[in-house]
Amino acid sequence: MANPTTSSNVTLSIAQTSQYVPEIFSREVQQPFDKALQARKLVQDRSGLVKGGGDIARIPFVAGVDARAKSASTDITFDSPEGAPIALNIDKHYYVGVKIEDIAKVQANVDMKAAFLVRMAEALARQVDTDILGLYTSAGTVVSGGAAVDDADIISIVTTFDLASTPLDMRRGVIGSYTKGDLLGVNKYTAYDQTGKTGKAVDGSGGLIANVYDMDIYLSQNVPTTHNLFFHKNAINFAEQQAPKFEAQYMVKGLAWETALHTIYGVGIERAASVIDVTRTTQA
Repeated sequence: MANPTTSSNVTLSIAQTSQYVPEIFSREVQQPFDKALQARKLVQDRSGLVKGGGDIARIPFVAGVDARAKSASTDITFDSPEGAPIALNIDKHYYVGVKIEDIAKVQANVDMKAAFLVRMAEALARQVDTDILGLYTSAGTVVSGGAAVDDADIISIVTTFDLASTPLDMRRGVIGSYTKGDLLGVNKYTAYDQTGKTGKAVDGSGGLIANVYDMDIYLSQNVPTTHNLFFHKNAINFAEQQAPKFEAQYMVKGLAWETALHTIYGVGIERAASVIDVTRTTQA
């Protein structure tokens, strides 16, 4: 590069060339926006059953009985109301592994292990959510919403719950973004003159979109492509045998930290008649 001419004003042009301009990195590491996850907090948690080990948890059930008319001088009939137990398999072991080279750790101005741990934890939480919502394949009933889920579909869900003797409380729905758009277009769910509640349908508290016909409906950005899921809390089980556990080991041969976060759990349906798959033909 030629020497600058004496007495000429060349300071600005020199400073603008890349070899003179430092790169500045913020010490605050930014994380990507994560999907809204809902399923785990809405289902029945049976983690206490499996903390001591074991690969299957069995939940005893009794069968229903009916009243009988008593006939004079006739012995009564005895029922055997024992039912088949529900088996909950603890068969899911997921991990996320991250290797942090020494050169990166030395040269970086941030705590890379802490920054990456956030991403690792989110990945495991998303996997749990995915496995719970994936139980739509074992739902007792399918309600076909077509191109858009409307009020008639929601009423069909309520009827299905009622016919299955599903308790009136703790009925939940987890829906995707497009289905949320469908329901926000139903006037009687959202308009003040219909609900008497300003903004209730879009208040976003804890992901809650609305309470429709005594069902709490939540938005999830992790819903399977065309399948919304409605269920009673006690119809779906989640059991965490090992909470996400962080492991770290320094490997001299690699001059790096090898880290992993892993968890062990199981999910399953306990009462299929109270689990409803609500489909949308394009995307939930």
